[in-house]
Amino acid sequence: MGSRKQCHPSCSCRNCVNRGGQSVIHLGSPIMVSLANKFISFSCNITYPCTPEFQTFTFGFYHVDLQDQQSSEKKVPCQPSVGTENQTCVTKCQVTPTLPSSSATGTYYCFVHWPSSRKKGSGTFILVRDTGYREPPQSPKKLLFLCFIGLLSVLSILATALVLWKKALQRQDTEVYACMQNEVNSPPSSWNLLSQEKPYMFENDSDCNLVYENL
Repeated sequence: MGSRKQCHPSCSCRNCVNRGGQSVIHLGSPIMVSLANKFISFSCNITYPCTPEFQTFTFGFYHVDLQDQQSSEKKVPCQPSVGTENQTCVTKCQVTPTLPSSSATGTYYCFVHWPSSRKKGSGTFILVRDTGYREPPQSPKKLLFLCFIGLLSVLSILATALVLWKKALQRQDTEVYACMQNEVNSPPSSWNLLSQEKPYMFENDSDCNLVYENL
């Protein structure tokens, strides 16, 4: 019977495979977002042969900012796995970088140093926003578009008001015309008939005296 696999608790036996080589693999999302001065973590798996040569290593990380400037390397404690010789073990190490401001935005790389070799991961990009972050101001084109929409709305309201005003004016003119037609078609009033009769007048003073004497 072959020898039984023996792995350190930090390296489960299912991760101990019959292959050699070293590698660093970033776990989780390749892009992360965080506010400044907040804690955010990501992990990396270190794969290496379970031999005395690789039991001693240095793990850490560094980052490259948006100006392509590389930071200094920072060591992170990570206990190596112990397993059966000639097997390959995987150790999971966690990184919690310090993010003081948005200038900490960049790609963070895990690395491992062995006495005779060095490996690094593919990187995890972290976007850091300053505390009290606000959305960037709207572009001039967007503001112009919003102003244009507002102007169209105002013009639409004015056009509707003008149409309603014209309809009201037309209705008023119709009512006045109908009233005038009714007056034209109606019979003349009684006082108009009286005004058309010739009033009686005395022809001279003698006629007036005659009337007075008769009384």
